[in-house]
Amino acid sequence: MIRLLNVLAIVGLIGSAVYAYSIKYDTLYQAGQVSKLKTALHKERQAIAVLRAEWQLLTRPDRLQAAVERHLSLEPIGDGHLARLSDLPNRPDRGDEIGRLLASTATPTGTPKDKPSSARDEPRTTGSVTSRTVSTRPPTASR
Repeated sequence: MIRLLNVLAIVGLIGSAVYAYSIKYDTLYQAGQVSKLKTALHKERQAIAVLRAEWQLLTRPDRLQAAVERHLSLEPIGDGHLARLSDLPNRPDRGDEIGRLLASTATPTGTPKDKPSSARDEPRTTGSVTSRTVSTRPPTASR
């Protein structure tokens, strides 16, 4: 019995040692990956800094002004370029666009000719349907 316990203890000790070493090497591998990623991140940040410096160089006002004078035939803005609000043409009256769209898509109030009368009388919803008459006229005051 004691030998069996000794063997089990030795097997447990070997198993825990294997597990500890596997955790150690996995940790070292992950630390190496983190180090590689930090190096790549540092290189990308340096590249971004270089691109920002190049952008600032390309967008200098004196460089842009020289390029404009060389390639574009622009003239300074003077009083002749400005206009009064009264000089602008009046805006065309567009009317009631929503009303026009509703009128064009409205269906006639009659019954459709292609459906049989039994299909027209059936309610379009399930359950009990009660018919109500709703008046769209304003109430009149009686004297």
